[in-house]
Order: sequence, then C-alpha cells, then structure tokens
Amino acid sequence: MIGMELRDKVTEYVKQRILALRLSNPGQYQNVSVVRTNSMKYIPNYFEKAQLSKMFFLFPDPHFKEKNHRRRVISPFLLDEYAYAIKPGGIIYTVTDVEELGEWMKSCLENHPMFESLSEEELEADPVVKLLSCATEEGQKVSRNGGQTFKAVFRRIIVLLKD
Repeated sequence: MIGMELRDKVTEYVKQRILALRLSNPGQYQNVSVVRTNSMKYIPNYFEKAQLSKMFFLFPDPHFKEKNHRRRVISPFLLDEYAYAIKPGGIIYTVTDVEELGEWMKSCLENHPMFESLSEEELEADPVVKLLSCATEEGQKVSRNGGQTFKAVFRRIIVLLKD
C-alpha cells in the first residue's frame, strides 16, 4: 500500500506513523509506505497499466471555488489516468464529509465509461466500505463532531473484445 501526498508536513507525519506501527508490530507493515508527489500529474510514472487493485481517495481537498474544480483529485481527465492504472475489476473508494464534493465525485465516476457502481449487496459484503468513514483520523474527527460522510465506490469495468 502506498500513500501519495503533495504536502510535506502530511507526508512526514504519515512516515512517522508508519515507523511507529512497524516498531510496535515487528515484522508487520512492511508493505506500507508514503511518497511526497503530485499524484495528479505523475500517477502514470508510478504504476504500470492495470497494476493496482484498489485506489482510495479519503477526504480529499474539496476546492470549493468553481475555478479550482480542476484541482479536484477526482475529475473526468484524472479518471482516465486511474482507469489506466487500476486493473479491470479493481475498485475505487471515495469518501468525503463535503456533500457537494461527494456528489461531484459520484457524478464523475457515474459518467465515466470505464467505471460502474457496486450493487448494494456488493457494498454490504465489502469489509473496506465499512471502514471508509472511521479508519482515518479525518473520518474519526467527522464522527466525533457528528458529521456525515458521503461515499462512492466504483469498479473498473472489464472490457470484452469481440472477435
């Protein structure tokens, strides 16, 4: 698992948390790391085609102003990049505490030809979905403050080519 973050302070904080987990759990968490990068620009430089099985977008910056919507981590253009990196059948998980951003991300995914939403049964059976709202510090803060979260979970479609 690799976290990709643009901000220095957040990257350093996550590195320290990973090191603490490794120290308190010897031999574990060796497959977890974080890298400081602009994933919106460079994600194709990090991953081969269909290399990823899951992608997580947890409480991303909402960029409220319309002129800044282009900076949102879920957008039609970036979904093309994510569709390249995630294998067919792979899952994109999103969660936010900003309703408008939640609707934006859901709409972008619904309108992209390479993604389909999971059924209610699939969502209920996926243990990750249950953790989206509470497994991060941001999610726990939202819960403590009585806030709501808005999730969108989509699968990279499997394209069958005809002969």
